[in-house]
Amino acid sequence: MTWIKAASIEELEDKPIVFNHPPRQIALFKTGDILYAIDNRCPHEGYPLAVGDVSSDCVLTCNWHNWKFRLEDGECVLGGDHVRSYPTRQEDGHAWIDVTEPPPEETLRRIFRGLETAFEKRDFGRICREITRLHYHDLDTKEAVGQALRWSHDHLEFGTTHAFAAASDWLALADRFSDEFEPRVVCTAEAVDHLAWDSLRRPVYRYAEASGERFEPTSFGALIEVEQKELAEAMVSQGLADGNHWNDMEEAFTEAALAHYNDFGHSLIYVAKAGQLIDALGPQVEAPVLLPLTRHLIYTTREDLIPEFKGYRPALERLPEPEARSDSTRRLDVPFPATTRKALEWLAESLATHDVGDVYDRLLEANARNMLHFDTSYGTAHDRPVSQNISWLDFTHAITFSNAVRVMCTKYPRLWRPALAQMACFLGRNFRFIDKQISSDGWRVEQPADFFNEVHQTLLDHGLRDPIFSSHLLKTSTAVEGELKFASDSCRDALLMSLNRFLHSPIKTKHVRRLARQAIALVARDFAP
Repeated sequence: MTWIKAASIEELEDKPIVFNHPPRQIALFKTGDILYAIDNRCPHEGYPLAVGDVSSDCVLTCNWHNWKFRLEDGECVLGGDHVRSYPTRQEDGHAWIDVTEPPPEETLRRIFRGLETAFEKRDFGRICREITRLHYHDLDTKEAVGQALRWSHDHLEFGTTHAFAAASDWLALADRFSDEFEPRVVCTAEAVDHLAWDSLRRPVYRYAEASGERFEPTSFGALIEVEQKELAEAMVSQGLADGNHWNDMEEAFTEAALAHYNDFGHSLIYVAKAGQLIDALGPQVEAPVLLPLTRHLIYTTREDLIPEFKGYRPALERLPEPEARSDSTRRLDVPFPATTRKALEWLAESLATHDVGDVYDRLLEANARNMLHFDTSYGTAHDRPVSQNISWLDFTHAITFSNAVRVMCTKYPRLWRPALAQMACFLGRNFRFIDKQISSDGWRVEQPADFFNEVHQTLLDHGLRDPIFSSHLLKTSTAVEGELKFASDSCRDALLMSLNRFLHSPIKTKHVRRLARQAIALVARDFAP
């Protein structure tokens, strides 16, 4: 114990005093014959608690925002964070305070209790404060994201959400600021906040427990295909119990994600980000990452089964096997613009004669040009049919999906065929919503390094309340930056220009009139004479 003489008892008879014990300020109170000591700064916004009011039952009120604390133990009974309290004693007419620091494990438990409360309420300010406390107690701030994964993963009825994918990118962005603490707080808090948003006020949806059937890739894929949720979850649970890790399961998850043109590309994006998230946080988060990912693959939409993409499956079967070639005699043209049918025909012709990397580069450039020429009137209109509910996010998915294609198919080349075919589907899906008359001149990026420095600063203070929008800014920027080192010059230019225009265009985040009008049109049909 470290006892420090703080003040004379006589000084405390009239009013509380503030005792400075750098870097702390400690407020010392005397009520009757009892001494109390707590941190002087209110954890909300730092207002001095020594000027607060003490009730007859020894509850202190901060007069700035009416937060209330028990003097006995510093527990907050109205408001949010607790304050630290200190043991006291009276001796020789003086008040003494024990300023011994608690053991690290006790501090960690206290911070995580506070973080969990903030998480459950989606209190962003307190999330930031608890992460900052981790840092100043020399504890790993990334563990806040690991805890948030555990708190959220079984509250997701349909499995993995954008929050998991964004968490990976927020942690990667945080690593860019190894010498700057404030950006790391922002990135970590953003990851926790999005996970809180996606699980807010949702009940627990339990996962199937290990059933004894070991993880086997072919059987796992078959269970996903016939949508056997409990059996697939149980197989993954058993695999983890048997000591399997992500590296043992990754190829099976990747193949399942590409078995259909799934959920507008989300499935493969989520698989790629799952691996990055596990790399960042360690194998201890495999269960809270892989179980919701399994559930997502079961519930995901399978868009190659709808009429718009009826040509996907037969076209896929006709595609030549992609190869690494060095004998191409001509440079490939970029298929822009292109319908889905034309894009798939172009893909078949190109794979027969060109290197798979060149084909990928041309498809990526074409999707970037689509995004560069997006007709933003579709994103603001309220008087168009549901089939034309198109926004920037529809175009960014083509880029983030393509980035996931390169990452995963470099590891598993046998999956290039469906991956490239689905990139062609993106190209055909979006071509109807572009305006080729939009000039690209004003969006050219001359200095990519300076540009991305500005992008990172924008991400750190994006000002968007709903995480779904900030996550798309982040994911698209991360994908483009990741592709630059592999892309051809023309593809690089298209990626940078499309991102530049996206980041400098307004995003309508709530379509009030559109949704009302479309609801009326749908419901009114049931009551038409």
